[in-house]
Amino acid sequence: MKRILIVYHSDTGNTRQMAELVKEGCHRVKGVPVDLQPAKNVDMHQAATSYAGYAFGSPDYFSYVAGELKMFFDKALRNEKFHGKPFVAFGSHGGGAKVLGVIQALAESCKFVKVADGVMCNGAPDGPGCEQKLTALGEALAKAVAEG
Repeated sequence: MKRILIVYHSDTGNTRQMAELVKEGCHRVKGVPVDLQPAKNVDMHQAATSYAGYAFGSPDYFSYVAGELKMFFDKALRNEKFHGKPFVAFGSHGGGAKVLGVIQALAESCKFVKVADGVMCNGAPDGPGCEQKLTALGEALAKAVAEG
């Protein structure tokens, strides 16, 4: 069975809320189970062998990703089992709004394949259209995994 892993970091809870909305969108596609894990808790062997698609989320810290998510990518870079698997990205910010490009660049360097444009939200995902964009992002990922 093809599964999705949502890997994120959240200090304030905003990015966690975003991850939950991505998960909700994934559930719109039947038969694709989804797991949600903070980046610091991810077992890299299980992540590489048990999942067929990934969503990555981080707050914007000085125009960069959270350290925990960066460590995930550092480890994924050396693992060919991640190559060619689909991903989407999401991020929260308080004004910088550059983390999305960083996540996408890191994922693509690890040979993940982007299946949809990422989503950024300023603070909590309750702004104009953020909830709908995040659920649509999850649905796009789940469709790619189901069809792949």
